[in-house]
Amino acid sequence: MLKEIQLELGQNDIEISDYARALSSIQRLQILELLNASSMSVKELAEKLNAPLSSTLLNVNILAECNLITIKEMFTDIGKYKLCCRNCDYISLKLYQEQSNINSMFRVEIPIGNYSEYDIPYGTGCGIATKNHTIGNDNDADVFFSPERFNAGYIWFEKGFLKYKTANKSIPGKLRKISISFEVCSEAPFYRNDWKSDITMILCGVEVGSWTSQGDYGGRRGINNPRWWSDTLTQFGILTTWEITSEGTFVNNVKISDVTIKDIDIKKEPYITMEIGVKEDAKYCGGMSLFGESFGDYKQDIIFEFYWD
Repeated sequence: MLKEIQLELGQNDIEISDYARALSSIQRLQILELLNASSMSVKELAEKLNAPLSSTLLNVNILAECNLITIKEMFTDIGKYKLCCRNCDYISLKLYQEQSNINSMFRVEIPIGNYSEYDIPYGTGCGIATKNHTIGNDNDADVFFSPERFNAGYIWFEKGFLKYKTANKSIPGKLRKISISFEVCSEAPFYRNDWKSDITMILCGVEVGSWTSQGDYGGRRGINNPRWWSDTLTQFGILTTWEITSEGTFVNNVKISDVTIKDIDIKKEPYITMEIGVKEDAKYCGGMSLFGESFGDYKQDIIFEFYWD
């Protein structure tokens, strides 16, 4: 599966306007339909649409500006041409804005390399990359001790957990909702789009639930990936938002467990802990790839949001 674009009214108004413009043309919709089956050059698209080359090029450029397609320059013996590839499978637009009594919120973003503890078994495939290079040797869990980990843009491992901590002094004991978001996918050798993995979160010692990643995604470059990162490796993940509310725990608005906000004691310790990873006995033990702001499709690390009345 290619990436999913998630938009919300009031949060992504500029992007919504850009996507609406890109999708407002019948010819541009036809281009997206043609790219469902395979990649095509601008000339091939123009011939299929029976349209001028100039207008077809204009339309593919508009689609590329929104990252709905990718345009690559290809070279042959007779010259170069522009190859167009579809870049996403879904666009979801949330028009409803929830109205509630929540009037206070605390937000903190934690770099993915700023974990306080890790449990990555030795002999497990794993590694860490910064925006400039990989740290140490691949498949050596000792790199997780490296001071360079604080610059991590991408972390991968076959099984195990990372633990993060954040202060709780600014947060009252009674919360309405906790929201944690990050970009993540499975971890397979190189990449494999159908490689499932059950990714589990533990918050303040309570296992809130597991979400099944459908694949380790590649086949086109992640939007934020540095140039040196190979096309043959994992490229991007899915932006997941984990929400613990009075009604249960949800990932991207889909309920995954009955654990509620009342089950989470954020004052049990002088800090809040969040563990994320893959259990050895998971049904789909397919590893985890975690993206920071310098890799993948979303320019963010791990975002915590705490809501109260």
